[in-house]
Amino acid sequence: MESVGSNPSPPNTQPPRASHHRFRFSAQSFADRMVRALHHHLHLLHRSDSDFYVLGATGNVYIVTLSSNPSCTCPDRATPCKHILFVFIRVLGVSLEDNCLRRRTLRACQLNRLLGLPTLPDAVAGAGVRKRFHQLYFGQAREGWRSRPTVEIEEGTACPVCLEEMDGKEERVVVCRTCKNPIHEECLLRWKRSTGRRSASCVICRARWRERTTSEQDKYLNLSAYVNESISGGVDGDGLCGG
Repeated sequence: MESVGSNPSPPNTQPPRASHHRFRFSAQSFADRMVRALHHHLHLLHRSDSDFYVLGATGNVYIVTLSSNPSCTCPDRATPCKHILFVFIRVLGVSLEDNCLRRRTLRACQLNRLLGLPTLPDAVAGAGVRKRFHQLYFGQAREGWRSRPTVEIEEGTACPVCLEEMDGKEERVVVCRTCKNPIHEECLLRWKRSTGRRSASCVICRARWRERTTSEQDKYLNLSAYVNESISGGVDGDGLCGG
């Protein structure tokens, strides 16, 4: 029984710290994807109904589908990813203040409005790379494009072993299937040898290292070999459908 005159502790009215940190991290993550969508070398290859074929920064082709739940074939688990935001902002000209950018789902009226917008010419890849895309993706040569995909790496990302900055175009880089963090292939081999075991754990998340399967390696068409220094070409009617 409480003693007379004792003062009970005041209730804790402060919000949980963990929730605050999760919100801040989520907001920062979205802001980072917005910056990438606005400034990375992304271009539209083809538009057909609700599908937008996007040329990624490393030459991989990703398919953005605008539906009640917008999706993208890229490996980024975040929604919306930078490719979806690219379609919204740079392909369709959606305002940066439009609340559609921050939604994971779209109402029917919002979707119809977006799909009715015309394609902005500045977002379209040059005629040469679009022609090559149509030959490889829709033509008879489609079965021949499968090759090891280029790993898309954010600028300034360092290898967790040698601490040198990585370049997914010029160097052989592999990615952990668990945490998605990249590492130099040679550094991974040295890391494996240093453990003295046949299998090794990821340097970052410590999960057992698992190589990507053949189906994962063959997933994306890569056009980096066909991309010219000047890629922007505008809309000239060659290979773009649906506005």
